[in-house]
Amino acid sequence: MHKMDRQKKRDFILIGLLFVLLGGTFLLFNMLVLNKNAAMAHVYYGNSSNPIVTIDFTKQTVIRYYDQDVPSTYPSDYPIINEEERTITLLGDYTINGVRQLVVIQYDFGRRSVQIIQEESPNNICSREGESTGWPLICLPNRIRVEFVTDQGDFTV
Repeated sequence: MHKMDRQKKRDFILIGLLFVLLGGTFLLFNMLVLNKNAAMAHVYYGNSSNPIVTIDFTKQTVIRYYDQDVPSTYPSDYPIINEEERTITLLGDYTINGVRQLVVIQYDFGRRSVQIIQEESPNNICSREGESTGWPLICLPNRIRVEFVTDQGDFTV
């Protein structure tokens, strides 16, 4: 019986050490990687490895690289960049009654942040991700993602 108590004690100590190690690694990662200033945010559509739009926080500009492939039944070309409202509107792949849904991304040069503020998808997970200054934003039903490049060159494409 005494041997069993020692084994349980060792198991608890091992589990505690694992929690401390994993928790410390998580905190260190968040402090060192995610708190760097974002220099750019690349917005990707579909499976493309090339961004459709880049938000340059350093130069405070938005660069549009190419248009989305949109059926002629849609009234305009996408993405739509509204510099006044600081939004980028893309046409997502998620459809409701055969109509592709809009995804609106808002950016803030001062905070160097990006947020998906409007989209339609199951449970609206994309828009509930909140504002990000370094953590990637992923909207799977609409096949849109935002990845950051920090001043130090992390998360480069």
